[in-house]
Parts: sequence; C-alpha cells; structure tokens
Amino acid sequence: MATSGWIEDRWLTKRPNPETGKRERTPLYKKCKRYRVCGIPGVRKRSFDTLDEAKEWKSQAITATRKKEFVDERDGQVLLGDYITHEWWPKRSDAVNTAGPMKSRVFRHIVETSLGRTPMGVIGDDHLVEWKRELKSRGLADSTVEVVWRHLSSVFKSALGRRIVRNPCSAADRSARPPSPGETKARAWTQPEALAIRKAMPDRYRIIADLGMRAGQRQAETFGFSPDDIDRDRMLLHVRRQLLWENSTRPYLKLPKGNKERSVPLSPGLLKLLDEYEQEFPAVTATLPWQGPGNGGRPKATVRLLATTRHGNRIHPSTFNASTMKPALAEAGLIAAREEGARWGWEPSREMMHHRWRHTYASVQLGAGEDPVSVSHWMGHASIAITLEIYAHFMPDSGMRGRTAMDGWLESGPPKRPAASEHCGSCSCSTRE
Repeated sequence: MATSGWIEDRWLTKRPNPETGKRERTPLYKKCKRYRVCGIPGVRKRSFDTLDEAKEWKSQAITATRKKEFVDERDGQVLLGDYITHEWWPKRSDAVNTAGPMKSRVFRHIVETSLGRTPMGVIGDDHLVEWKRELKSRGLADSTVEVVWRHLSSVFKSALGRRIVRNPCSAADRSARPPSPGETKARAWTQPEALAIRKAMPDRYRIIADLGMRAGQRQAETFGFSPDDIDRDRMLLHVRRQLLWENSTRPYLKLPKGNKERSVPLSPGLLKLLDEYEQEFPAVTATLPWQGPGNGGRPKATVRLLATTRHGNRIHPSTFNASTMKPALAEAGLIAAREEGARWGWEPSREMMHHRWRHTYASVQLGAGEDPVSVSHWMGHASIAITLEIYAHFMPDSGMRGRTAMDGWLESGPPKRPAASEHCGSCSCSTRE
C-alpha cells in the first residue's frame, strides 16, 4: 500500500517487455544506487545499493513516522555553525541588551570552533569533550563555559525533530559536560552587612539599596522606578518598567523581566524613606524610547525617574557598580580595597552586587513565614519553582516540621472513638451505632 511505502528498482523497468517477458534496463542502469524507497508520507525518497539496506531503512522509517519521531539523517548533515548562522540566530528575538552578549558568546565559542564545523547529526560525547577542551585552552572560566553550554543545548533543542533525533547536550556523559556551576542557593546579607553597605553609599544612591532590600526590585527596576508607582491607599509599589541600555550607550525603557508588571507590599518604613528621598532629591522627568510590549504601543514613554545621577541623568549600571556599589562593599570590609590612585582593579564581587539585596528581601520574607507563592510574585519570578529552588533554605525550620510529623502521627495512636452515650457536638444526633 502507498501509505506503507514501497521499494522501486531504478535499473529496470517496472513492467516486463510484452515480447520477451523480461524487465529491461533503464537509462539509470549502473549509474546510480539501485533501490529507492518511496511513498512514505512526509518522508523524502532515499536510494540504497542493496535491497536489504532498502528494506531495513523502509521498516525503520515507517516505525519512526508512526511514532512521529522520524528525522532524515540527511537533514543532520548541515554544519552546526551554518545552522546557527542561517536558521537559529535569525529566528531569535532577544532583548537588545541580552542579544549582544549572547551573539558574541555563541559565534565566538561555538560557530568559530571545530564543533561549529561539524555536521549536527554526528555530534556526540567525543566532539563535546574536544570542544570543551578547546574552550578551556582559550582561557574561559568554568562559569562562562557553563553559559555557552546552555546556549549550545538551546541550539540543539530547536533542531529536534527537524534535523536531529536527540539533543547531544541532554544525553551527554558526565565527562562531556562542563563543570558544575556549584551551589545555586542564594546568599543574603546579614543585618550588620546590609547596614554597613548602605551607610557607605552616597546619600543620593541609598534608595537603590532600599528598593532592592525592602521591595525585592532588580537593579534595572530601581533605575526605572517613579514616585508615581507608589499606591499610598493600598500601600503597594507597582513595578511597571525597567531602565536598560542598548549597547551600553542608549537608554530605553521596557516592561520588567518576563514582560509583566507586578505589585509589591509597601512597608511604612520604605514609604518614609521614599518620601524623604524625594524631598532631598526631586524626581527628574525623562522621555525615553520604549521597547517591546506595553506602554500602550507607543514608541516613547515619559516618566518621572526617582533615582538619577547628581547631574539629573539616567543611571548607568556599569558606572553605578564601579563607582558606588564596589566602593561601599570595600568600605564595609566585604571586598579588598583598591590600591591608592588606581582607577580599575576591584576584587571580583559578582555574588555581592545588587541581586544580593533581592536575596536579602526574600530571606526576610520567607523567614517571617510569608507564603512562597506570594514571595514568588513579589520577586517577579516566572514560577514558584524558581523561588523554591533558590530560596527554600530561607524558610523557617526547614525540614524540622516534616522531620517530626511522621513520629507524631504514629505515636498519637488511632483516633479515640466517642462513647456510646456521647453526641457529636454539632447536632442533636446520637453517635450510637
């Protein structure tokens, strides 16, 4: 049947000669592979030298097609670098500030490597091990290799079912995988550390720490925060935008991460700090380009920005981190002080930058017994799974209640049955059987 496919002999005619009773040679005789599998829905024709090869491939193709798992290995012959350049990258629509660094890493560390010159369909553990060795020879840190690995896995995932049958990154042996990124659980500031860092910051920029530590805002969200986002009647802060920089030179506004606004409970203490701050440093009105959804589809947005530089300009994250955050960390004794007169050379402090204010916010909320679902919403996480993965260790008595629950349940014995003369207490019925 046509739906099951068939095998044709390309060297001989389909029907015998009426006079001789034999099949005659076609013009393709001994000029191509002889047997061709045809007629499998959604599968291109394929030729083989022997009939046994054709039968085996036909059987495998039909089985895979019925399971919706068929991928023609010829589609996997495309070089990985060509697939990334011509198919994967052009279809992406990442935010500008994300696209630049991602493109640099993908093209430098995947496309322009031996792996990028390898057909996708044959890549396996040996290729990944050699590629990883090549990256290490370039001096890449383990954390960078791990990031590039995630990009590579994303590339293969996009080709599943079209060019490859499996993602070699997902199926890779431990030896082929990059070093583990280590502990993913967040660390929070202790109270003395938080107070010392904030005190060391210039008055103009302390509100950045306040919005991160007391409302869980990301750094870009604090830079884009407006006094108009304060809801005094309901005691809420509305997180409506973030301020980002295109190619580190052109500021623009967009929705918070995940393209969604959120509302965060506003404490009386934070409201007092916000009011005092605006009295000393009045908000500055700025009109900036708007990228992505939101803003009613308008290309620009006019916002009263609460936190600005002493010249009334938008805050650049690199400048803020180098001239405000790191000096405060050094003064608080958390990183090494820079040599006198040096403009560069701060001790690496990636794990102690603004996101640790957010970690501190989450730790205090969960430590106080707040609902993790609510905390997940306030933090702007895509799902509660992210919150629990990063912050579960901040929850009070973690494991203690579960540790004793079973003992208590078993030791309590069976529930006591009421006496025959007792009533259930909620109605006038008798409990007598």
